[in-house]
Amino acid sequence: MSMNIDLSKQTAVIYGAGRGIGEAIATELAKAGATVYIADLIIENCEDLSNRLNEQGFNTKACKCDVSNFEEVDAVMAQAEAETERLDIVINNAGIVTLDSFLDTPIADIEKLIKVNLMGANNGCQAGVKRMQKYNHGKIVNTSSFAGRHALAEGFAHYGMTKAGVIYLTQAAAYAGADYNINVNAVCPGIIRTPMWESILDNYENSGADRETSWKESLKHFIPLARGDQKPEDIAYTVLFLCSEYANHITGQSINVDGGAAMN
Repeated sequence: MSMNIDLSKQTAVIYGAGRGIGEAIATELAKAGATVYIADLIIENCEDLSNRLNEQGFNTKACKCDVSNFEEVDAVMAQAEAETERLDIVINNAGIVTLDSFLDTPIADIEKLIKVNLMGANNGCQAGVKRMQKYNHGKIVNTSSFAGRHALAEGFAHYGMTKAGVIYLTQAAAYAGADYNINVNAVCPGIIRTPMWESILDNYENSGADRETSWKESLKHFIPLARGDQKPEDIAYTVLFLCSEYANHITGQSINVDGGAAMN
């Protein structure tokens, strides 16, 4: 049997979809036929992506959403249900990063990381499972990170803490959704040159390091598989699979898509 993923007639809500990995996920799900609600804090990014996809004949809509606010997260799903009469897929991809050491990270920055990275995913999972119960099916995918698998000496201390929390959250939500035929999984990307990583390179450059050298050294240090840079599409393809019927018996899993950065 060949693998042909068809999400036509399905409704997907993607948080943190305005750029980077979220943009790639939105694009692949739209190409597979889903009606995609592109949600992000920066509405201009959502509108730009939605317009580009709709011009290609796909069906998408832009929505502004602060994922740290449960009511806003739930409101996007409510809008999707009201307009399409269903909710099949929820992707919790929104995230931010800090690079300070464990001892030097300000408490306010830690709290913001928790609100966006961990509570944002929690809000999407809670609202998603509650709304999908009546359909007795659904697929939820969270974005964690290879930094959530093990601590990194170079930084990412509290970023990794939140992403480790997303892995546990994924398992807890999978238990909650199991009786309702709802699959909950996560993907753990490695180093991908998204706008988030550009901000990390800004930090290196501000410290006096050469930007491109820092990028190449990061790849060499963290990624064993010598196939060059990962792309956002590499993550999107795994998410697409997890949203398909081929993944009906996969739940509570966190899948590394990182070139071997975390082999567990």
